[in-house]
Amino acid sequence: MTTGSDAGEPDAVEATLGEVVPFPYHSLDADGVVRTVNDAWLEALGYDRDAVVDTWFGAFLTAPSTEVFERRLAALDPGERIEGVELRLRRADGETVDSSFSARAGEDGRSHWQFDDTTARADVDVDADADAEAARSLLAEVMEAVPHPLYVIDADSYTVEHANAAAAVNEGSTCYELTHGRDRPCHEGESTSPCPLESVRETHAPTTVEHTHYDEDGSEQVHEVHAAPIVGDDGEVDRIVESIIDITERAEYEQHLKQQRDDLDVLNQVLRHDMRNDLQLVLAYGEMLASVVPEDHRSHLETVIESAEHAVELTTTARDMSDVLLDEGDDIGRARLRPAIETELDKLRSTYTDADITVDGTIPETTVTANDLLNSVFRNLLKNAVQHNDEPVPVVTVSVTEADDTVTVEVADNGPGVPDHQKEEIFGKGEKGLESAGTGIGLYLVQTLVSSYNGEITVDDNDPEGAVFSVRLPRVDDGDD
Repeated sequence: MTTGSDAGEPDAVEATLGEVVPFPYHSLDADGVVRTVNDAWLEALGYDRDAVVDTWFGAFLTAPSTEVFERRLAALDPGERIEGVELRLRRADGETVDSSFSARAGEDGRSHWQFDDTTARADVDVDADADAEAARSLLAEVMEAVPHPLYVIDADSYTVEHANAAAAVNEGSTCYELTHGRDRPCHEGESTSPCPLESVRETHAPTTVEHTHYDEDGSEQVHEVHAAPIVGDDGEVDRIVESIIDITERAEYEQHLKQQRDDLDVLNQVLRHDMRNDLQLVLAYGEMLASVVPEDHRSHLETVIESAEHAVELTTTARDMSDVLLDEGDDIGRARLRPAIETELDKLRSTYTDADITVDGTIPETTVTANDLLNSVFRNLLKNAVQHNDEPVPVVTVSVTEADDTVTVEVADNGPGVPDHQKEEIFGKGEKGLESAGTGIGLYLVQTLVSSYNGEITVDDNDPEGAVFSVRLPRVDDGDD
């Protein structure tokens, strides 16, 4: 079985690394196809490189070994290493070779294999010192290739066994002395910091913590410490590998963003309470004056009342927009569709008594992916259908269609419609659309909310006139967690 190579540049890097390794070595993709092979491998089995690369590795094994190989490859998880896989290889001349394989799986779907010929082990003079030196040299090259400080630390003594040049530390010193100037581990004593070594030793799993370090001038530096275990033959963590990334600038920027969020929250409170209360007073006194204002000045009072009502609407939309901006990315959750639509329909009917507002069919008891701002979606769409309408009697029709995984809500009107060139830009920030009294951010808010629900909103022409806004949302089964 053969396949074309799709790996690209990594093949060249692996081929170079393979030639550094003194023993037969090859790398495979996730399907078991050979991507790189070194000269030692080709010499051991007598093949040409073109006959090996892009060929399924099972083609070089005898039948029983093929089954073993497929089973072990399928079970090889990213980051895992296996030893002592006994396979029988078929040489180019037809002879067989008993071999013991070790393999390591990378995070990119590749796996790296090396083998030792056990058929004639007694006749092979292996220079153990040379192999060990080559392994140490390769380890040093890998560590120096990492652009961040990188240590290998003894799990019992906390001493640094290996470090790259970026670490600028002395091997043999303790990690807590080097990074914190302490005389004991970070988690001990009165002033403590989270110790990744303790966590890794307990869980045998990688972890990430944040530490505050200080440079030679005493300036505070925030570092992100990544730690991963090296497990010994006894199943215990012997060493950990730590890499340290300076995130001082990122931490400062995050603090700046937090302050901005706090300021927006204050603004949201002002809009939600103080300004809205003042506007309600304007409306209340305006209605009281309606009976005493002379007829020839009545239009001025109506303008005041309409403007105040528009400002109240603006505070509602701005409040909802602020909630979206202040959202911290938590899971959206779920919301019931019928109450959200019916609540906004009732409000619209009471506000626009001259409009013909109907539901085509029924609104199902459906739960969708959304949050408590789902009402705002339909509030803005329904008001948009009336406020943009230039007919003597605005006609608004709501219909709902269910599918297996989604539900679509359509809001149709008999207004002037939306020109084709505006069908995309009408959802843009600050787009007022068709010379209406709209807030300019209502449809942008709708589009932002629907997108956050993993839904979609579109606008099409109604028949014979007007527009149809369609909102498609993911359905959620009531039995789901």
